[in-house]
Amino acid sequence: MKRLSCLLLTLLVLLSVKAQDKLTEVKGIVQNDKGDPLQGVSVIAHNTRNSFSAGAQTDAGGVFTFPKLPSGGEYSFSFSNVGYESQTLSGYRLKPGTTVSLVVKLLQTVQSLNDLVVVGYVAVRKRDLTGSVGIANPDDVKKTATYDIARSLQGQVAGVSVQGSGEPGSFVNIKIRGVSSLNDNNPLFVIDGVPIINEAPYDFPIDDIESIQVLKDASAGAIYGSRAAAGVIIITTKKGKSGPMQLHYNAYYGVQNIPKKLPLTDRVQYQQITDAAETNAGLPLAPANDPTSPQYISNVNTNWQDAAFKTGIIQNHDLNFSGGGLNTTYNVSLNYFDQTATVRGGPGEPKYNRYNFNANIQSKAGIISFGARASYTQSHKQDLTYPHLHPNIGNEIVDLDRAIPTVPVYDTSRLGGFGGTNQITQKAIVLNIIGMNNLLDNYSNRNRFLGNAWVEVEPLHNLKYKMNLVYDWTDTRDFFFEPQYDLGWYYLNTIAYMTDTRGSQYTGLIENLLTYHLETGRHTLDLLAGQSFEKDDEQFLEGIESGFKPPYFYSFGTGDPTTASVQSGEQTATLSAWLGRLNYNFDQRYLVTVNFRRDGSSKFSPDNRWGNFASVAGAWNISNEKFIHLPKFINYAKLRGGTGTTGNQNFPSNYAFTAYINSNANYLFATVPNAGPDQVLASGSIQTQVADPTIKWETKVTSSVGLDLGLFHNMEFTAEYFINTSKDLIAQPPIPLSVGATNTPYVNAASLRNSGLEFTLTYKKRVGAVDLSVTGNAHTLHNKVLKLGGTNDPIYGAESKTEVGHEVGEIYGYVTQGIFQNASDIAKHATQPNAAPGDIKFKDLNGDGVIDANDQQYLGSAIPKLYYGLNVGASWKNVDFSIFFQGNEGNKIVNGLYQTLMAGQYTNHYIDELNYWTPTHTNTNIPRPIIGDPNGNDRASDRWVENGSYVRLQNTQLGYTVPQGMLARTHVVKTARLYVSGQNLWTLTKYRGYDPDIISDGLFSRGFDYGSFPNPRTVMFGVQVGF
Repeated sequence: MKRLSCLLLTLLVLLSVKAQDKLTEVKGIVQNDKGDPLQGVSVIAHNTRNSFSAGAQTDAGGVFTFPKLPSGGEYSFSFSNVGYESQTLSGYRLKPGTTVSLVVKLLQTVQSLNDLVVVGYVAVRKRDLTGSVGIANPDDVKKTATYDIARSLQGQVAGVSVQGSGEPGSFVNIKIRGVSSLNDNNPLFVIDGVPIINEAPYDFPIDDIESIQVLKDASAGAIYGSRAAAGVIIITTKKGKSGPMQLHYNAYYGVQNIPKKLPLTDRVQYQQITDAAETNAGLPLAPANDPTSPQYISNVNTNWQDAAFKTGIIQNHDLNFSGGGLNTTYNVSLNYFDQTATVRGGPGEPKYNRYNFNANIQSKAGIISFGARASYTQSHKQDLTYPHLHPNIGNEIVDLDRAIPTVPVYDTSRLGGFGGTNQITQKAIVLNIIGMNNLLDNYSNRNRFLGNAWVEVEPLHNLKYKMNLVYDWTDTRDFFFEPQYDLGWYYLNTIAYMTDTRGSQYTGLIENLLTYHLETGRHTLDLLAGQSFEKDDEQFLEGIESGFKPPYFYSFGTGDPTTASVQSGEQTATLSAWLGRLNYNFDQRYLVTVNFRRDGSSKFSPDNRWGNFASVAGAWNISNEKFIHLPKFINYAKLRGGTGTTGNQNFPSNYAFTAYINSNANYLFATVPNAGPDQVLASGSIQTQVADPTIKWETKVTSSVGLDLGLFHNMEFTAEYFINTSKDLIAQPPIPLSVGATNTPYVNAASLRNSGLEFTLTYKKRVGAVDLSVTGNAHTLHNKVLKLGGTNDPIYGAESKTEVGHEVGEIYGYVTQGIFQNASDIAKHATQPNAAPGDIKFKDLNGDGVIDANDQQYLGSAIPKLYYGLNVGASWKNVDFSIFFQGNEGNKIVNGLYQTLMAGQYTNHYIDELNYWTPTHTNTNIPRPIIGDPNGNDRASDRWVENGSYVRLQNTQLGYTVPQGMLARTHVVKTARLYVSGQNLWTLTKYRGYDPDIISDGLFSRGFDYGSFPNPRTVMFGVQVGF
């Protein structure tokens, strides 16, 4: 019996082993089209021969496993998940004893109408939106190599325009639906519910972003009241998810170069033009340019662009930990960003680096939910710098191109070791940028802590109370040191100088919110009521001292103590608010949203401290109407519209409603006339600043109507028209001198209007084995000034004029009519003082026979008539590719740099200047060069106005996801993707400057380019690894 039992046991073991030989292990990973793992995907394995089926589900890492599938027959694997297109892989024949690895990407369905969209204090489903909300794809945004979230939005959302320079760490100009104020036009940024006051969010890494929404009108943004006039950008950062800890490392490293150099003159060409300019002015030739002079320079030929431009480095490293249990989740990230400039220099070379720590935790215990977020940032920015006694007239790019070729970069005979000009032999006033960057030190250090904690209680079903506490603290240091040096006769510094400014700003915010959700029958009601109080405080302490001697110690007291001075300042502002929102939904057909906010600001007098801001919006889900039968290709249709008001209190002064009195205004007093020595110094008071006690909020009234369509189950289309009117804009119109004060008070004076159309199209489709996605957006913009206050006097900027009935900052100047050829030509023309043959002939527009300021006219709009962006992405198996085009059309730019380089003075010249007029060369439109320019050939005119339209290949990326089978061997790495990327690779434009994407020279000179730091071309390599 025992032998029989052993025999049976042996037989069973052999059968089991034989059966194991016929089993196959299948495992894999499921990702979305962005490469992120998908949890909860249903996976069905089906044997088409014997109808065997088995099921599995992906874990938090997107991994699924079939440990024992019977071999034989042909298998198919089906993948499905809510919000994604289902996919089936067929034709797999499993071999016994082997392991099969699969990598699957599911394409998100374009009509994710149940996705949540954050619209201010709460999130709503996309299908329930009534206001104008733009949604940026965070994966497209993250492909831009930058330190600033705002910069990465360029071309990504209809209605949003972004301009920025290539200077590391510099600010960007971002506008939503145009200019809404004569002061601050930057939108309000809200990160995880925390308003970021008066700043773009450059302290926060792009890798931490989960979603970005743009509130573009009052029906969406009125809930933020007084700070929403310029729009609201809501950023939600990543949160932890339940499951084992996930570790992700993302990094890129790239090189950057200036994509274009200007054609400037070399030594011989420079000397030829300058000699002609002196001869035409009746001046003797500068010895350095005179071939007959023993001081003639023939052995120096500096190409300043080649000498100064260099390869910059950009790199980013992000390490992220996330995970949690059923009730508590966490997300922790560490980030390092570093960018060096494309301009050569020593300690003064522009650069920017930043360290960031971010932690987020959320937990729930019964009816109580709570969480906290903490972010700490430390950054260092080496700023563009100039001698403090000779402030810059443009920027480093202007001075770089103005530098003449006969100055060497290095000169050991000069103090400091760098080249400069000689007043007698060269006569030029130009600055050695490379020397300045090496000698001067100018930097900004910044430490910032942003923390918030919240608790939410649900005492009754769907009734929730939430309290949010925020503390935002920033500590800054701005340091400047200028040693003794000799950079030429004009830039000679004999007294070392230092300033050191310490500043701190903090914001404290408390919010109390009450929400209620009710569903009954076909009715859905959401209510929000809240209260908030915010206090902002800003203070600074600045020390100044000079007279330092080498070796230099950057410490006060080591210079001349008699030159030392200290000044300080502090200002505080508070903002209190009551707010409410009502969302009503009837049968998923009719939707209404009502917002109301009442703000009280300490920036205004008690009589005008409070402002009311409200909006109402409605939507009609046409596709849910039973009596309307839409064509089959229309899957979804919604018509929406709204109107409302927002406000603005962001202008330079916190106390504009209060007059300033100087109580130390002493004056000489005598008891009798001509008292001489009997005069005495008497004390007194004087009003030094006039104020308008009735100053109040700026108000913006917005109205819009839009149509949302879902087409062919794979396409979304949105069209929207908007019109915004900004009223009671705070300005400083001139006042009569008889008032007795020199300052102009802030008053509610101006109004303006913006209108336009916006279009967005999204298309996603699987074509064979290729997943294709296309997203395009475009918008138009029309601006008009309605009122400027007082007598509506125009405001003049750099070659621009802002006037009622026209745009803000419209380009303004003279119209040219060719070149005067001879004295007879001048005599027949309107009187033009100091004109001579070879000078520009300007048009007599008003026909009075005299060329003067009254003969100027508008020369074009600095505002593009069309902005657009196009994202195209495709993936095939493990390979993905994307390309992004961005541009604008219909605007003009005043090329101020070209204007400077064509002036024919003691600076370097644009190569076009060689074609200047002479009595024997008259077939040209380039005037004669002449020192002093008595005719004003260089004046504001259409000579400098150029087409600013462009289309740019802003970004392209090629990626490869490592197969799961290869990663399985490591037992550590779960996902890995490698990619190469290029940024600003190609630009099609007629503009002669470095870059048509200029950062404008102020609100009233928005089309003036005086050497905007060009955006670099970037080529980089990146990795994304999950553990």
